[in-house]
Amino acid sequence: MHIPVRPARSNEYDEVIDLVNRTFPPGDSAGIITTATVREDPRFRPDHLRVVERGGRIVGAVNLIDRFVHVGVARVRCAIVAPLVTAEAHQGTGVGSALMRNSLEWARGQGFHLSMLWGHPWLYPRYGYAPGIKSYLVTLPTVAPLLGDAAYTLRPYAAADAPELLQVYHAETTDAMLAEVRSDEPWEWRPHHPNTFVEVAVDPAKAIRGYMRVTRSLQRLDVGEIYAMDVGSAQALFDRLLNIGREQEAMEIRITATPENRWTRLAFTRGAMVSVASGGGAGMVRILDLPSVLQATQSELERRIMRSEFAAKRVDIRIETPVGRTTIVANQGRIEIGDGRSSNVVTLPFHALGPLMSGYQSIADLRGLPGVFVHGVETERVLDVLFPEGHPHWSFAAYFG
Repeated sequence: MHIPVRPARSNEYDEVIDLVNRTFPPGDSAGIITTATVREDPRFRPDHLRVVERGGRIVGAVNLIDRFVHVGVARVRCAIVAPLVTAEAHQGTGVGSALMRNSLEWARGQGFHLSMLWGHPWLYPRYGYAPGIKSYLVTLPTVAPLLGDAAYTLRPYAAADAPELLQVYHAETTDAMLAEVRSDEPWEWRPHHPNTFVEVAVDPAKAIRGYMRVTRSLQRLDVGEIYAMDVGSAQALFDRLLNIGREQEAMEIRITATPENRWTRLAFTRGAMVSVASGGGAGMVRILDLPSVLQATQSELERRIMRSEFAAKRVDIRIETPVGRTTIVANQGRIEIGDGRSSNVVTLPFHALGPLMSGYQSIADLRGLPGVFVHGVETERVLDVLFPEGHPHWSFAAYFG
C-alpha cells in the first residue's frame, strides 16, 4: 500500500513537536532537536520536515537536518536524520518505512551526498545505512593531580563568544572525518538542557583559545565536547574539569573526545583512560550517490594519493555500488572520476560502502563480507589509500544534548 509523504506545513510544526515529545521517553533529546531545528536553524526549509497524515492528524514525521561535514579537507552535504517518529497506534503499519524511503529519495534528488543518524542497528540497515561513526570515551579520575597553570582563565560562555568558539572548533576539526561544519549562530552553541553549561578558556590577551560543554549528573560529569587550540588552554580546561568534579564529589569525569584531540593527548599523559568503540553500531552512515560524493571529495582523495606510493604512478579502479558505478583514475597525483572501464573492479554493497568511505573499517576488514569483491592486491591497496581507516566522529552541536 502506498503511503503518501509530504512536507509539513508551518501550522503543523507544533503538532510534530508534540508527537515527538509524546513518543520518545522523558528526557530524550529528540524533542529539543526538532524544536531547535524548526524554530531556530536558518538552514531549515519546510521540505526538511516530512510527514504522514491520517484522519487529519500527523501520525509520523522525519526531520532532516541540512549540514556539511568534513571528509578530510573536503566538505560534503549531509542529511542528518534526527528524529524519525511514528505515533504509537500507527507503529508497524509502514509509516516509518515510507518516511525513510521518501526522505532518502528526496535528499538524493536535492544534491545531498550522504546521510547520518544515530539509531537502532537492527532497523536502519534495511534503508542502506551501515555503521560509520565510532564512539570515543576519555575517563578522567577526579583524584588526578592538578597542573596548576594559572596563565589562562575559564569563564561562562556568552552569546557574543560564538564566532570565537567557531574558530576554535574549526581549527581543531578542519580535516576530521564526519565532523560537522558549523556556523557562528549563537543557537548552535547554547545548551538547551538545564544541567548543561559551556565554559571558555581565555588566554592572557583575553582571546578565547578553547572551550568545553559539560553536563552535571549525580556523582558524574559528562563532557559532550572539548577543544583546545594550544597547550595553555588544554591545561586550563583540564584543571577546571578536575575542580568542578571535586566540588560535585564526582568519582569520575567522562569526556567525548577522539584520540587525536589536543586535550585528549594531554589528559592521557595525566592518568586518563582513552577507549574507542563501535557505538553499538548505532552511529550509521548511508551514501546517497557515489559519483557525486566522489566528485565532492576529489581534493581530499588527491591529498591521500599524493602521500602514498601511487603519487607518481597511474592506477585505476572501478567501484560498483547500489548507488552508482564510477571509475577512479589516479595519474601523477591527480584524480579523475568518470565512467571509464577498468579491470580492477570493486563491488561494495551498502553494508560495506558506508563503513569504508567513512573510515569506520578498512577494506581488509570488509573484504570477507557477503557481496564484497575486490580484484587484486594492488586494487585493495589503492582502496586503502583512498579510504583509510580512521576516527570518524559526529561532533554533536549543543542542541543535540
